[in-house]
Amino acid sequence: MVDVKESAEVHKFGGSCLVRREDLIAIVRRVADSTSQQVLVVSAFHGVTDRLLNQLDCGEAANIDAFTAAIELTHLEAAPETASGPWGARFKQTLSTLNSHLRSHSNTPSDSTRAQVLSSGERLSSLAVCSMLEDSGIRCHPAWSEEIGIHIEGSGEDGVIDVDRLRDDLTFDLESFIPVVTGWYGLSESGDITLLGRGGSDLTATSLAAALDAREVTIWRDVPGVLSLSPRWSLPSRNLSYLSYTEAVELALFSEPMLHPGAVEPLRSLGIPLRLRPLHDDCMDGTRIGPSVLTLSPRVRAVGSLPRLRPLRIELGAAGSVAPTLAQVSETLGKARISVWSLRASPGEALLLVSEHASAHAARLLSALPQPPRYEVLPPVTLLSFVGEGVGEDAEVRESIRSAADASDLDLVRLESSEHALRYTVASEQTEQALERLARRLDLLI
Repeated sequence: MVDVKESAEVHKFGGSCLVRREDLIAIVRRVADSTSQQVLVVSAFHGVTDRLLNQLDCGEAANIDAFTAAIELTHLEAAPETASGPWGARFKQTLSTLNSHLRSHSNTPSDSTRAQVLSSGERLSSLAVCSMLEDSGIRCHPAWSEEIGIHIEGSGEDGVIDVDRLRDDLTFDLESFIPVVTGWYGLSESGDITLLGRGGSDLTATSLAAALDAREVTIWRDVPGVLSLSPRWSLPSRNLSYLSYTEAVELALFSEPMLHPGAVEPLRSLGIPLRLRPLHDDCMDGTRIGPSVLTLSPRVRAVGSLPRLRPLRIELGAAGSVAPTLAQVSETLGKARISVWSLRASPGEALLLVSEHASAHAARLLSALPQPPRYEVLPPVTLLSFVGEGVGEDAEVRESIRSAADASDLDLVRLESSEHALRYTVASEQTEQALERLARRLDLLI
């Protein structure tokens, strides 16, 4: 069990906060400024996971030594203390193990070796961050997920951490040192290394917070907080000081990667707040995520956007064949790990939304079915999700969106909605115009 004399804080530092030496200096300062017991969670250094993926996929054994040396240099440029500090020998051993796993994978590829290679980024990151903290007089210890009892049920995007088991297995002495935990991976039911989905370090942090009954979780980022519109659209959007758990989940599902979609769930029942804060800006409090706040009337707080989607229109036969056809299509795409962002059925046809880069693969899979349905790949669209507590059931909000779209001649198509989100598609070429006009009508711009 964990020796916790006070309510702890969990701090997660992602790859965007692990780029250069200035970032690690800022991390040391953030840790030193806190007066609470702390647990840190780290992702791999920026770009390292992609480099590991590329090396695995190229399969060339000849350049493995040079590749490993380049990975070492990336960490030592940001944290030169790592080589000579208390974790220097473990750092060297981790690099040697990475080299061995890469050679093994180039000869005999396997899922287990691949997972070992990809999780090396988090291990090296934890050692570099620990070295910086120790050099600044802050006692810490690298806490690798496979060592502390992070067990994952499922895998990839469907993976979740067993919080109850983690609560029983944790043995941190938070009065003596700060654990620096590796995010993104853990142990499968069979005891092998297994990976969470994209952004899985967020889930590691919030699961640890739930296991510790932490006071708060902070995810440090390179942006001020959550904006009412994605910064990719370069519109003057409001910074949101507060989001409910429900609103955060909706935005995480249907927007740029702001947060792992499952990260909120371990916190919700315990009421543990989550903050998204900028690492380098002391003046910005970022965005706080917590329980729902009652308002006089529903209003849209933010608009999530998923660009570059392709609708697949599938012809359906007689009424009795509709359900089997849709089940077969869904199962086929699911096995290929192709995400279906929306599925609507109407008399005679169904409309699926898949990403543009997966649409050709999806079409080939449909054509290869024993009884292939007739289908058509339609022009690209953007999915817009209008998020706010209760907006999905509010006629006034729906009418406001519809009237603004009609006034601007926007080709806005309504999709299925939830209690807290209204979802539409708009033609790709109209996306920026739609966001500007609709956000202005909904008072989301500054």
